[in-house]
Amino acid sequence: MTTIKKKLSLLEKIGFGSGDMAINLSMISASMLIYAFHVQVVGLTPVDAGWLLLVVRFIDAFTDPMMGWATGRFQSRYGRYRHWIALAAIPMGVSMYLMFTTPGSTYQMNLLWAYATYIFNTVMFTVVTIPYISMIGVITDDPDERITANTYRFTMAKTATLLVTTFVPFWVTSHTDQVAGYAMSFAIMGTIGAACLLFCSVTTEEKVKTVENHVPFMEQAKSLLKNDQWVVLCFACIALMTGFLVRGNIAFIYATEYTGASPGVQVSLFLGMWSIGGVLAAIVSKKLTQHFCKIKVFRYSMYASALVGFSMYFLVGQGEFVAAVVCYFVFCFVTDLNTPIFWASVAEVSHYGEKKTGIDSSGIAMGAISFCQKLGMGLSGPITGYTLAYFGYSAAAEKTPEVLSGLSLSLSIAPAFFFLLTGLIMRKYVISTEYYKRMMAVSHA
Repeated sequence: MTTIKKKLSLLEKIGFGSGDMAINLSMISASMLIYAFHVQVVGLTPVDAGWLLLVVRFIDAFTDPMMGWATGRFQSRYGRYRHWIALAAIPMGVSMYLMFTTPGSTYQMNLLWAYATYIFNTVMFTVVTIPYISMIGVITDDPDERITANTYRFTMAKTATLLVTTFVPFWVTSHTDQVAGYAMSFAIMGTIGAACLLFCSVTTEEKVKTVENHVPFMEQAKSLLKNDQWVVLCFACIALMTGFLVRGNIAFIYATEYTGASPGVQVSLFLGMWSIGGVLAAIVSKKLTQHFCKIKVFRYSMYASALVGFSMYFLVGQGEFVAAVVCYFVFCFVTDLNTPIFWASVAEVSHYGEKKTGIDSSGIAMGAISFCQKLGMGLSGPITGYTLAYFGYSAAAEKTPEVLSGLSLSLSIAPAFFFLLTGLIMRKYVISTEYYKRMMAVSHA
């Protein structure tokens, strides 16, 4: 590995961030809005819509590690990662559009179409995301620059989330034909996503030069299991993403049916709090890590998230829109303080494993982290579906006090439990910035 100590240019930071803009356009669409679309518009049951989110994840168990292996095995003149992003840009944009269309003939046909389009999107998501999350390790070898790059990345990602969570709900709820509204919205989102990925691929540069990894796949996998910090990060990723998406799955339904948000502006305002909170959190997280240990910032943000979530259940009553907006903003802000730290740690934990075992398994390590991310997203589906079914929720049924209580619990207490679990898991994580710098100094000596 050849390292180059050089500050990233503004264009490189924006270009790197544009990749995650596209990823978040797809991820938020395939998580926060897809559940509400299938339940409220297509007419799938909460349980069927929930299982859809999980079953497709079993495909990722194979595609993610294999994509990680491929990025380590094959290089082009552009490096190990950028060409994959360019190749998958347009197909991923198309997949976003198709997810929000429906043949509309029978329930079975709609369910089959939902699976087919969701599988197409998740495969394209894998082809883009595995190379992208690996790029942070090769655009710079400076851990401080990585956090800076990730600050740009997550600020832009949350801007994309804001676009999805405000424009789409506003457009859809302002039109009587919601099927056409969703389709037109995601034709636009898919086009923007493809453009962002192409921009990312041409404005970034893989400065840290690496060689093709010829270590057999199974040998890399065995060495990966010896990387104790990678194992900790995987479990934390599953718990964290489960919490994010348990909350995200229900947000649209909670806004329209619990808070009493009116169609258009109020629905968009509520859902936009995740993005606004996330943008501010990325900026504040950078400041906090300049003065405090990044791992402590991560852990305590998770404990604070759990406290806010539990409190929100008791503080926000039915129809209390303003209280719901304020609490949801605070909830989203504290949960997103960890995000730049987590993704900077993903690259560092791969270097830790190579130092410990002598084998570079960074490719499949990134693939496995991506799988854990999507597994957490998938697990959120049945958790949401069975919770709503337990409280008797149906899109067409009367919203009894018991059903409304279930909606409130699903958005507040249920995700709070997973955020608390994430904080407890991270007690076992030890790679602070100082630890990483000492480790890399020894390896370069």
